[in-house]
Order: sequence, then C-alpha cells, then structure tokens
Amino acid sequence: MSQAQLSGIQFGELPLLKQDKSPTVCLYSPDGNTIATGLDNGAINVYSTSIWERIWVFEGHKDQVMSMVYSPDSNHIASGGEDKTIRLWDVLAGVCIHVMKGHDGVVNGVAYSPQGGHVASASSDMTVRVWDVKTGECRHIWNGHTGSVDEVVYSPNGIRIASNSEDMTVRLWDIETETCHVLRGHNSGVLSVAHSLDGSQVASASEDKAVRLWNVATGECQHILTGHTEAVRFVLYSPNGDRVASCGYDYSVRLWDIERGVCLHTLLGHSGCVRRVAYSPQGNLIASASEDKTVRLWDAETGICRQTLTGHSNGVNSVSFSLKGDHVASSSYYDRAVRLWEVDTGTSRYISKGHGGRVKKVKCSPNGDQIATCSNDNTARLWDVETGACLQTLRNHTDAVLSVAYSPRGDQIATCSSDKTVRLWSTTTEEYTHILIGHSGTVNDIVYSPCGDTLASASLDNTVRLWDVESGGCRHTLRCHTKFNVQVVYSPNGSQIASTGRLGHSVRIWDTETGVCSHILTGHHRSIYDVAFSPQGDQVASASFDGTIRVWDTGTGKCRHILIGHKGGVPFVTYSPSGHQIASGSKDGSLRVWDLEERTCLWTLAGHSKGITKIAYSSLDFIVSASDDNSVRLWDVLSGQCRAAIQGLQGGVDDIEWIEASGGDYVATCCRDGTVGMWKVQNREDSCHVSLHWMATNGGLNVQGVTIQDAQGLSQLNKQLLEQRGAVGVHLLRETSKKLTAMSSVISKLKTPSDKTKEDPASSTSDSKERLEQRQKDPRLQDILTAFVRDMHEYM
Repeated sequence: MSQAQLSGIQFGELPLLKQDKSPTVCLYSPDGNTIATGLDNGAINVYSTSIWERIWVFEGHKDQVMSMVYSPDSNHIASGGEDKTIRLWDVLAGVCIHVMKGHDGVVNGVAYSPQGGHVASASSDMTVRVWDVKTGECRHIWNGHTGSVDEVVYSPNGIRIASNSEDMTVRLWDIETETCHVLRGHNSGVLSVAHSLDGSQVASASEDKAVRLWNVATGECQHILTGHTEAVRFVLYSPNGDRVASCGYDYSVRLWDIERGVCLHTLLGHSGCVRRVAYSPQGNLIASASEDKTVRLWDAETGICRQTLTGHSNGVNSVSFSLKGDHVASSSYYDRAVRLWEVDTGTSRYISKGHGGRVKKVKCSPNGDQIATCSNDNTARLWDVETGACLQTLRNHTDAVLSVAYSPRGDQIATCSSDKTVRLWSTTTEEYTHILIGHSGTVNDIVYSPCGDTLASASLDNTVRLWDVESGGCRHTLRCHTKFNVQVVYSPNGSQIASTGRLGHSVRIWDTETGVCSHILTGHHRSIYDVAFSPQGDQVASASFDGTIRVWDTGTGKCRHILIGHKGGVPFVTYSPSGHQIASGSKDGSLRVWDLEERTCLWTLAGHSKGITKIAYSSLDFIVSASDDNSVRLWDVLSGQCRAAIQGLQGGVDDIEWIEASGGDYVATCCRDGTVGMWKVQNREDSCHVSLHWMATNGGLNVQGVTIQDAQGLSQLNKQLLEQRGAVGVHLLRETSKKLTAMSSVISKLKTPSDKTKEDPASSTSDSKERLEQRQKDPRLQDILTAFVRDMHEYM
C-alpha cells in the first residue's frame, strides 16, 4: 500500500470490541468520540472511536449493568445496576464521581435531564427517583406505581419525566409541582415509553400488542396503534418527530404516522424477536437488533431492507448509531462481542470467516444469487452474493477440492477433488446425493451438459468420464491417450465435448451420444492450457504455451485461424458473448482482443505487471482480467482502456467470475491466501467505480507486513485497523527516526562548558544534577521537544 491513494477506501472490516463478559448495553456518546458497553459483571468499558482502543474500565457495580446513559455534553455516564445503585462516572478523568444509593430494588432505567443537572432512575422497587448530579443527593422520590418501573424518559424541555411499569400504566411526573398524571388504557404491562420531539405527546408500547399515543396536556389517548401480533418490546420517535417506530416479539418493525395514527410500513425479515430499534441522526435509516443474531438496516422512507448485518453468534440486544450516522454499534449478550458496522446505503461490507486454504475456483449460480467456491481445505462453500453470508459448507472430500460447478437449473452442485472422486450436492442441504467413483487419479475439472442430465469430469488418469446425474452411473469413459487431462468443456447444444491435457499438444472433440472421438486437433507444438467453444458451437479456440491461439472448425476439425502476437505462453482464451471476438491472456502480462472476421488484433491491453491468471467477458462490453500481480482489471472492449482496477489482493488471484445479480453487477475473486471477495461494479458513462461489497477470509483482515508508507487520504479509523491487523507504518517510523535524530543533534549541542572537558570521576552528584537541570531549562531543548510531540500527534 506504499504511496497508495486510500482516500475513501473501505476495508470492509472494523475492529471487533471483544468483551471480557457479556454486554448488556452499548451506546455511542452524543459527540461520537467514545462508545461505552455495560457488562453483566458490573463493569463498563469505554472506547475511543478515534483509535478504537479501550481507554477506561469502570468497576464498581457488584452485579450486572442494567442501564446506562451519557450526559448531554458526553463527559459523564450514569449507570444503573442490579446492585440497586446508580453510579456517575467521569469519562474524561476515568473515575467514579458519585454512588447514589436509595433504591430497594434493581435499577432498570436511568435518564439524564436535557440540561445535564439531574439523573432520573426507575427501579423494580416501584419508585422513580431524581438525583442531583453535582452532589449525588436524591432530590425526589415518587411513589405510585404498583409494579416494577422499567424506564424513565425526560421531556425535551426537562420539566416532565415519563415512566412505564408492569402495572399497565404510564405516569407523567411534573418536576416543579411534583404532581403526577396517570395514563391508563393498556391491559397488560407497559414495556417502553418515549417523548415526542416537541414534548406534547408520549408513546407507550405494551405486552397487550398495542402502541398508544397520549396527549401530555390532557392525558387523553389520541391513537391506539394496532397491528403487532405479539407484545411490543420498544417504541421510538423519529428525529423529526412525525413518526414512531415500534418493534416486538412478532419479529417485525412497524412505522407509524403519529398525525393519522396509521401504519406506514411493516418491516419484515427478522426470524426472531426484535429487541431494539434506532434511528440514524439524519432519520433516513432505521437499525433493528434481533434475537435472530442479525442487525438490519432499513430505509425509513420506503421500508426496504438495505442491509442484513450478520456476524453475531447469538441474539443481538442493543444497537446504536454514531453521531454522523456512518457507523452502527451492536452488542450480543451471549457471544460477548460488540460489533461495529460501516453504514453504506448501497452495499453491505464486512469480513467473515472463510476457507482455511487456497481458493481454487469460483462459479456463479444460474440466477446470479449465489456463488460457489472450492479450496485446498477439502471443502466447497456457497455464498449469498448480496449479503456475503455463507449458506452451506460442503464437506466429506478427503483432499483438496479443485473445481465446482452449478447445474443449469441451479438445484445441484458438483465438486471434484484430489481424492479421485466427484460428489453431487443439493443446493438446499449440506448432504451429497451421489459420490461418483471410477477415476484412478486426481479429478481436475467438471462441467454439466447444457440440459443438466450429464456431468463430464476430466482426470489425471488420462480419461474423461460422462456421468448420469440422476443415477450417478457412468455413461461413457473417454480414453484420451493424453497425459494429465485438466479441462473439459461442452458445446452449447451439448452434442460435443472438447478435452485437453497439460502434457499434450492436441484437443480432442468427442460425440457425447456415442462417446466416440470425432476429431483430434493438432498443430500446437507446446502444451495446451485452455479451450473454449464459440457461442454458436461451430468453433473451438485453443490457447497454448507456444504463444498462439488456434481457432478450429468443429465440423471438419480443420484450423481456421492462427492468432499470433503474444510474447509469452497463452494459458487463457474466451469468446465474447456475440462470438465475433476472442480475448486471450498471456504470461507476458498482456491481454489481446481479436476480431475473428478480420483475423486481426483489435487491442493489446497492457497494465498488468505479471502473468494473467484468468479472463472473463461481461455482457456490458467489459473484459475482466486477473493477474499474478495481485490485481484485477476491468477493460472497456470498445476503447481498449482500463476502466477500473482492484489492487492489493494478497497471494495472487486464482479465479474471477462476472456476476449480474438482482442487486447489480459484481466481480467475484478468489485468492491463494484463502480470500473470497465480492466487488460491486458501478459503471457510468464518465466513470467506473469498483468497491468492496463483502469479503470472506481464513481469519479476518490480514495485512501482516504490508506497509502503508506515504499512503494518501488514509482515515484514522482505517489506519488503526490496518496497524491492528499487522501493517507497518514505515512513513511514521521514518519520520520518528528523523525527529529522534534531530533531538539527539540538538541535545548534543546543548552541553554546558564543563561537559566539553573530560569529567572528573570524583565530581559530586550534585554537580551532575545541576548540569541536568540547566539542560532541561534550556529554551532550545524545550522548543524541539514541543515540536516533536506536536508532530508525533499528527502522525499518530
């Protein structure tokens, strides 16, 4: 990454805030500078969002933290515990200011007044208390509830407090007059309460499956919002105050118009209770946290799910937006993790656990919704293109899985392996339906017939076998007399098969009905590495390490064209969708686009610095190329220009796949370091933008040893992430060395006259201390130290 332009680059991963104990609540500070997590052991962890490191551990509660809130100025945290106390913490100094005692039950909820001078608390002892922040003294004790009080919320002007209880009521407490207004109407416990933006209304959510909107001045119920089919867990007003969001045990989120009292949207998708919702500060997004282990981001205007954030290994109990709305924090009680998510309304970016070895192949399902990958870790995996979720892990092979293929209908997957077998799998289960045994050597390649009833496999045992997909029986064994068969392809109509081998100089054309070899195509004088049928099926192109591409007539077996121009061996060749062009990739790092009618080279695409490892055409006049230089490039076929590049893919790219899915166009990559990546392509007339959509690795983001020397535009967040994952800030180290050298030089010049002579071994200690004090007081030394500290802060 040395000297790379990294402004705006997203790495798809944020630091994971692993907790010592289970988190009960997590929230961002109002100024966005810190994030706090309360734990079930009574501790509170506070993290800096600029460096994503823990800066304080607040210890004092003797049991789990039940609730927590930041002061309006973000300088303090109030926490309520199962130990019946409220504690006030100084975020700047890292100390406990007050321990507020008085409740006889668990403190379920705490709230700061808008002015920051008071804290209100709700307890299972059926009381509400108000505390003075400066003195820690209790100012008010309000009795009246006949059941546990779950929450307290201040009105925006700070003159009222609303509380909800198991006693089926909401109470409005006037702080100045200490009078109480009781809102009755729910016929079961009230689980949540919220004040409207202007303070004129209160919303309450209940176990009776309803949300009620109350007029604060009169205490009348203005609307009863029905639609939830189970208890409503939480309620929240939108930032502009015209809507209410509710969530509950029926797995749904509902958005309500408060003026008309009607449901605008029902947000469905979760498969477990939705425990919390949060609006983004801008009000355009809603985040929902569910027991189904996911967080979902919804468009607040349309109700459409923008992203499903997966990664928690257990139910999610809390969710919070950052000040700018660009990040979401979520916590899960049982997986002991707080996860940080980047908010992007167009993509879902994250890094998940992937293969444990080199990834050999990637293939897209016929409908574009899935990809399949195979690896040296003896498995194949199925991935959701949009979310990056691993749908299935196909095990049972006892050696490396070398290739994978989808059936034409997409309901079956075939895998082949170094264990000499082929396995057929259902795409809906992780169980194989057939194990195809017969090859006596490694099986390198597999391909389905166009109609899907037959599977062809190529092996190092010098044979190609045709298998009946339904029965698993072998229909034909094609003995090729060519060592190391590595590739087999079907013609578009399925009547022919072409096969080739690494140590052979010929291509064989087979009749799939009879299993008879109809043509042996000879002419190359070195190994043939790739073969492809034209879309019309009347031609076969072969690419050889003799530096040429040959085009053959499949009917006669005669050579039509010999395309010469590459300076190195040609391991890859592919036809354009129309069949009028051929693209070839060479070990010399170049690609060539050939016009078959004119028999001329249209473009020589230069940009890669090492050999090509794969090429693919898209339907958008793009050619996608992968190289040993750890990059993927997108080329415009009409102009020959490189439109976009994906660089820095560690270990080399083994395979790529162009994908046209319902959510847009993508490029899938698989690399030798075990990484699978999905890249979103946004093509416009004036530009082409490629961004990371999701990535699966064999252990998270790994940039061990990568330098970020002189990187331009690297955000502090990403800098911390990269250095946390092993990157080396060479620029920082070099500048630090320069500063230390400068300091050493200046200090050496600051010696007092007595230093210039050889010191008397018998000099007193007091003389040495006096000289040291003279140096420390020298203004030149103070200036260089000040400058050094200032510069170091800029680099850190």
